[in-house]
Amino acid sequence: MIESFLNSGLYLFAFVLVLSIVVMVHEWGHFVIARLCGVKVTHFSLGFGRVLWKRTDKKGTQWQVCLWPLGGYVKMLGDEDAASAKTDTAKIPAKEQKYMFASQPLHKRAAIIFAGPAMNYIFAILLFTGIFFIIGRSTVPPVIHEFLEVSPAREIGLMQGDRIVNINDHEINEWSDILRVMRIAEFGKDLKIIADRNGQQLTFHVTPIYHEEYKDKLPRIGIKMNYEALEHQKMDFLEAITTSTKLVYTITSDTLKYLGQILLGKRDADGMRGPLGIAEMSGDAFKGGLEVLILFIANISVAIGFMNLLPIPLLDGGHLFFYAIEAIIRRPLSERIQNALLWIGVSLLVTLLMYTMFLDIPRIFERIFG
Repeated sequence: MIESFLNSGLYLFAFVLVLSIVVMVHEWGHFVIARLCGVKVTHFSLGFGRVLWKRTDKKGTQWQVCLWPLGGYVKMLGDEDAASAKTDTAKIPAKEQKYMFASQPLHKRAAIIFAGPAMNYIFAILLFTGIFFIIGRSTVPPVIHEFLEVSPAREIGLMQGDRIVNINDHEINEWSDILRVMRIAEFGKDLKIIADRNGQQLTFHVTPIYHEEYKDKLPRIGIKMNYEALEHQKMDFLEAITTSTKLVYTITSDTLKYLGQILLGKRDADGMRGPLGIAEMSGDAFKGGLEVLILFIANISVAIGFMNLLPIPLLDGGHLFFYAIEAIIRRPLSERIQNALLWIGVSLLVTLLMYTMFLDIPRIFERIFG
């Protein structure tokens, strides 16, 4: 019981640590661009609820840490809430109103909002670059080592020692490329695989299936890699930052394809993770050591940046969507329409939160109690 309690505490600590870092980076993006645009930032908060610590700097920004460290926000002059969705000018002197977020021209408001997700992407690229440059990148060659007991790949003629070089026109250079392509593959739809066998390129068509022994419900073709064939690739700085930028682009592109498949009904959403799932992965990454944890934080930073760019009211992407409409019709949407859309956004996010928790709880319960 004590061991289980301590383990839960470690996972909670890891989750709060990862979330706090990524949120601080996101809000720092809003903060920096707001100040560059001449907007007064009144609060920079880590967490919500009762203030545990605070300090006001020379420019009037109150830096604070709150009781519930599950997120954070930047609040600008005139904002009624942390989302900058409503503005109250009643208590602000006329000479100060030019420093309000709402008083800024459209391009400045858009830049301030976009800066949060953009900083998440920049942060992820920097983390990946640091790891690849200082430590190097660990890869496994895309060579078939073994087959699962049920293996569509073996049934269509692939053999041990075959090197996968292309799947559905995606170039394969390492084993992680195979995993990436499989994550966006569709059940029941053939994959075109090109494999190198003793210098000869052979083409195969295989239909991925769901393996019950794996709980992630991802398409699989029944092949295993050789963990002992791990290669460590050192990179110079230019190669590291180039590889990192391409990796972040690939993560975003694959996530977009995955969501598109869900929306089009081509796959279910059982692979999605909510706060509990992220807490589980945070704990696992924390146990894996500093390098694994940093790589995980980089991936979560991309995920937070991507999610906030979705055109859902209440998120940064929702604000940018409103600004795009404003640019087209030459006036802001009415407050009534904006409020209605904000409630829709809240409903969507709450529904998504509840659904992902519904998926996370049984899986975590089974992991704990077998």
